[in-house]
Amino acid sequence: MADVTLKLTVGSVSIEVSGPQEYTDAKFQELITQYLSLTRPASPESRPSPVALEAGGKKLAVNEFLRRVSPQNQPDRAIALAYYLEQVEKASSFTTPELADKAREARSPFGNVSDVVGKLATRGLLMSAGEKEGNRAYALTASGLEYVESMLTPSA
Repeated sequence: MADVTLKLTVGSVSIEVSGPQEYTDAKFQELITQYLSLTRPASPESRPSPVALEAGGKKLAVNEFLRRVSPQNQPDRAIALAYYLEQVEKASSFTTPELADKAREARSPFGNVSDVVGKLATRGLLMSAGEKEGNRAYALTASGLEYVESMLTPSA
């Protein structure tokens, strides 16, 4: 029987196992349980946001949210808008057209949103989340969530 190699990278953690199928399956599962359970963030429902996303029963407008994040470049603005879609609008995933629409709503459109999203995915801040409305869907990774939260300034 031929050897197989299984590899998984999540954020800064990489797991790779090679060998016979039975061994790799068991060892791979053991390592995932051991290492990835330590890096898994709390579920979005139980994890409080460092900034109030609603005030007086009204959700924070996208422009107000971007002012609190103060993104310095297009990738920072894109990941902040992705955070807004997931945390404020409760979207489980989003597409590049949805992200572009949100940027236009904030009066801060992108030059090439697909390029920006691709770069964020390469950096491990966004991940593919299947398809939605015929377009590739994306979601924030745990690293992406932490990155945006590090940019947030608490409201006064």
